[in-house]
Amino acid sequence: DLLYRANRTLRRRVIEGFFCTLAYVVFDFQAGRAQIANSGLPYPLHFQAKTGRCLPLEVAGLPLGAFGDATYEERTIELQSGDVIVFHSDGGSEAWNGDEEYGTARLQEQVERHAALSAPLLGDRLVGDVDRFLAGRPLRDDLTLVVVKIR
Repeated sequence: DLLYRANRTLRRRVIEGFFCTLAYVVFDFQAGRAQIANSGLPYPLHFQAKTGRCLPLEVAGLPLGAFGDATYEERTIELQSGDVIVFHSDGGSEAWNGDEEYGTARLQEQVERHAALSAPLLGDRLVGDVDRFLAGRPLRDDLTLVVVKIR
């Protein structure tokens, strides 16, 4: 409902070509659940401690402000101790080193490899890996990360 209302507000302002993407999550840490809605890409990543895998939370939704009649799905996920949720902008996954993009798969691999770290240290490790990948080249876009680790 929140994303639907935000989308309508942005559409009323009619700024051609203006849109935004975001993930909206309500965590219920006591119940071990999170409810997520998403508008656009990239999808947040969910590292599941029980499987050791990091996968995108694929929740359909168009970018806010792009279409007036857009609807937004919600999904509830189960959380366990050691799970990690990584919200990220596309600036990291689309970082270009002159030969190739960093890619979401590489980001997922780094989360899997370093998920035992605290949220701040994991975030630092992910940003550091993108920096190493760029080998001194500048980012072409912002690099934004929010890391949530479940205790």
